[in-house]
Amino acid sequence: MPEKWIKTHCARFDHGGCGLEVLVKDGKLVKIRADKTDAYSEGYCCPKGLAGIDRACHPARLRQPLLRRGARGEGEWEAIQWERALDILASEFRSAMSGGGPESVAFCQGAPRGLEFFILLRLANLLNCPNVAAAQHVCHMPREQMAAVTCGFFPVPDYSSPTRCVLLWGSDPQRTNEEGILGVRFQKALKQGAKLIVVDPLKSGPARTADLWLQIRPGTDDLLAVGLLHVIIEEDLFDRPFVERWTTGFAELRAAVRPFDPATVSLGTGIPAERITSAARLYAKSRPAMIHWGNAIEHSANSSQTCRSLVLLMALTGNLEAPGGNVKAEAPNVMRPAELICLKQFPGRIDKLLNRTWGLIPRLLTVPNWILFHSILDASPCAVKCLYVQATNPLISCSEADKVLQALLKLDFLAVADIFMTPTAAFADLVLPAATHLEYNDIGHYGLPHGHVFARPKAVDPPGDAWPDIRILNEWGKRMGFGSRFWDTEDRVLEAVLEPSGLTYGDFAAKGLLSGPRTHYSYREKGFATPSGKVELHSSLLEQWGYSPVPTVGTHAGTDARFPFLLTSRKPRYFFHSAYRQIESLREKTPRPTVMIHPDTASRLGISAGTPVRISTVSGSVTQFAELTRDIDPEVIFADFGWWFPERADEIFAWKESNLNQLTGSGGPTDPIMGTVQLRAIPCSIEKAESVPAMKRRTP
Repeated sequence: MPEKWIKTHCARFDHGGCGLEVLVKDGKLVKIRADKTDAYSEGYCCPKGLAGIDRACHPARLRQPLLRRGARGEGEWEAIQWERALDILASEFRSAMSGGGPESVAFCQGAPRGLEFFILLRLANLLNCPNVAAAQHVCHMPREQMAAVTCGFFPVPDYSSPTRCVLLWGSDPQRTNEEGILGVRFQKALKQGAKLIVVDPLKSGPARTADLWLQIRPGTDDLLAVGLLHVIIEEDLFDRPFVERWTTGFAELRAAVRPFDPATVSLGTGIPAERITSAARLYAKSRPAMIHWGNAIEHSANSSQTCRSLVLLMALTGNLEAPGGNVKAEAPNVMRPAELICLKQFPGRIDKLLNRTWGLIPRLLTVPNWILFHSILDASPCAVKCLYVQATNPLISCSEADKVLQALLKLDFLAVADIFMTPTAAFADLVLPAATHLEYNDIGHYGLPHGHVFARPKAVDPPGDAWPDIRILNEWGKRMGFGSRFWDTEDRVLEAVLEPSGLTYGDFAAKGLLSGPRTHYSYREKGFATPSGKVELHSSLLEQWGYSPVPTVGTHAGTDARFPFLLTSRKPRYFFHSAYRQIESLREKTPRPTVMIHPDTASRLGISAGTPVRISTVSGSVTQFAELTRDIDPEVIFADFGWWFPERADEIFAWKESNLNQLTGSGGPTDPIMGTVQLRAIPCSIEKAESVPAMKRRTP
């Protein structure tokens, strides 16, 4: 069989993806390279994407369904066939629902790779099950929901048009491509002369070259945001014609931010007052200007109001829907997500969501995962007996890891679909082998507000009996009695999604990318999609739901003698959340978990580079290895997120040893609107630890 290059897009266990060219010979993967002709990624691809063959061909891949035979966590499994595995899934869920109704079962999803999340939601809605847990409360949804109530759409940085200023907040596009906004576009804007303001506690690559670097104290983003609003309003730097014609609630907003002058904000954020003023002036006067915001701002107990304040900054300066500002990206002409997930088939969903018990915003599609695990432990407001987990490793990725384990062990039945055996899968009753993105046809970036979807045609067949998640859910749905609501094959799902576009999947794969229209100033004809038809600086919806209608500032963590440092975190560049630790080509670049410490702090504590360090919070302790840098404040440390050790299977992958979520907890304050737990700015202590020989073993 001759060699063949196949064009596809990366998934890297995430939504979007850079263009790839995959060389296949005799049905086997040979080489991956960046697609230089791709209209979106423009020849860029990160190391994770280029390691796709290493992941797909890894000897530790799950290749057959596995049924637990010993006690949970003992690693005793029986390989079974798919027919039996699907029968077990259907039987266990039916049995639980026969006694406790649809609320007795639950689903858990990580970062969506393509359509699998929406097919999962489809099955849950057809079952009338409200318990679909995910990480939306700490990933993108605070931005989406607060933008929706404020201006009626999600404001995307318009890198397609010239801009005079980029306010980069909680993101590092030189290291990671956050939610479909590729770093190559950010770099191009700077080369074209855009000024750069960076808000980051770390002196990142962008911070080194920024016109203004605001080294913020972790967790005080809400305070800085209202401080910038204060300067823009009090110095009359706002776009007066836009504010007078297209906003409501200016007087209320002005009153709300009046107390937060630069001197006051400086005390809390650690940023000199004159730099706060300079940043507000530079952003407000550089029209057009954009805000490029990242996931980091969604990791505190006041994430919603932080996100809303940033939308208000866009609005006051007239940069909403302005070329080179933050714009509305219309969805391409494909099936709407509400139809794909059968939302209308579950009319009482909102009232049954666990979120209602916690008083959260009624618009969420999912339950914050920590709420589900607490509900399992407390059997309140419902007794959840069965859980299905896909594309996530909650024992590592969810807050309060010990409680997650307690909840998993309390379940009557746990099924996990994954590419590799993980710490979470190790405690399952049934483990299902999933395919990688190179092994099935899919549509990437579906359902997200960036205005495009990517084609991800398969390159090779999956190994052994591994199945795409879409296929698992499609076949399972039929067994649950919904044959007419699912499809003959998983490829028919793709055709159904594309039907409104008039394209077959083959047509779509040939195009590679399908985009919706991108317009500017559409509000001049249509208004804004809010109750008032304007940007609501004082939100009528938040007020109606019982939340503060104007931005508020939360209580910020303070240190003390026992916990004198502030812990924040980073996601290592060569991994995605808890994935890829077994990929040797990536692991050798980051062989072990590291914690960034200022050299002056390290010297005082007798810690040298490479020393094992014990990090402790009120919730627990972990060990990571010291990396010394002057790029952080001496009172702040940066620990690695997502660590477990695939090479230590006999110890359940040493999942506790360096797992950052041993240090987090939901016992403290949570965001009243979104349920966000405090994942950053946690008081901690550090000390030199005893040597940990096991962590020096070679990776697989």
